[in-house]
Amino acid sequence: MANNRLRLASVTAVTYLVVVLGGTLVRFANTGDAFTLRFSLTQPATWIAAFIAAIVAWGLWKHYRWAWWLGIAAAGYQLFRLLGWIVGHFSFSRPPGFGPLLVAALLLAFLVLLFPSHVRASCNR
Repeated sequence: MANNRLRLASVTAVTYLVVVLGGTLVRFANTGDAFTLRFSLTQPATWIAAFIAAIVAWGLWKHYRWAWWLGIAAAGYQLFRLLGWIVGHFSFSRPPGFGPLLVAALLLAFLVLLFPSHVRASCNR
């Protein structure tokens, strides 16, 4: 059961990676705005988040303990930042779009999958 949770968490991290990098490309494809593409892909935070997501996904797939800790810390930090943005921009007349809610759901699912102690114990490398 714990191994399945680790694999699902790894897949969730890869999905997060695809959403973060792919979301920029989808927006560019829909709007044709080259500024969006240049702005998003030149941000160091985008590449740091993508790099950490890839490293965590690989580490969890291989059952590394450091990947569990890094995944919990990174997902918690990103969720804190995202929820701060959602709360600051929330309005009943104009709720947040699908993108931020999808990312929040992915981060919450990732944390729920990793949080039980038996999952951490199965990271034995």
